[in-house]
Amino acid sequence: MKSSVITSSSTTHRIMILLFLFLICAPLSSIGFAFTSLPSRTTLRVSSSKPNSLVGYTSQSVGLFLSEDDADIDSPTVYTPADRPVLAAVDVIGLVIFALIGKSSHSADGSMDVMGVMSTAFPFVTAWLTTSPLTGVYSPDDRGGDTNLAASTAIKVAKGWALAVPLGIVLRGVLKGYVPPVPFIIVTMISTLIILAGIRLLFNVAENFFVELV
Repeated sequence: MKSSVITSSSTTHRIMILLFLFLICAPLSSIGFAFTSLPSRTTLRVSSSKPNSLVGYTSQSVGLFLSEDDADIDSPTVYTPADRPVLAAVDVIGLVIFALIGKSSHSADGSMDVMGVMSTAFPFVTAWLTTSPLTGVYSPDDRGGDTNLAASTAIKVAKGWALAVPLGIVLRGVLKGYVPPVPFIIVTMISTLIILAGIRLLFNVAENFFVELV
């Protein structure tokens, strides 16, 4: 009886931690992306001479215009893994590395179970890719001369990580049929952030190097 009470209490605590992660992380990941639900770039031109007269619209990018000499105001665009497939592949590799490290650390002889690695990585890869239009992790990088590459990479990764990784933990719990233990949640949150930021930084450095060569 006492054992069942302790188990029930532990499960309740884990559920509360998962809910807490979502309540804290989900709003953080959506900052700056409130309007990313638009399917394409929208151009709005406002004329000072005829501020209230609508002349027409363009179907190419849902552009609304009122005069030819108007200023353009561009709204945010939704970016998906298809916009940067190589970077998406790098992210997938990073999450597979996370799963590989986790599986090998729990193996008695350090051997690698390929199916176990793939099953561990699957919910996190799925969460990362499906939430990317909301988090903007595949938007163009800022390559200005004063840009801190490490900081900008870490910030972009953190926006995706704050939503995708907690969702991946929940998906894994659903697939496994139990609430993940607290140590797994903590280690997963920390290690995925480090691995994703690290592998993306290496990719960005290499990309910048080859761009400069060309």
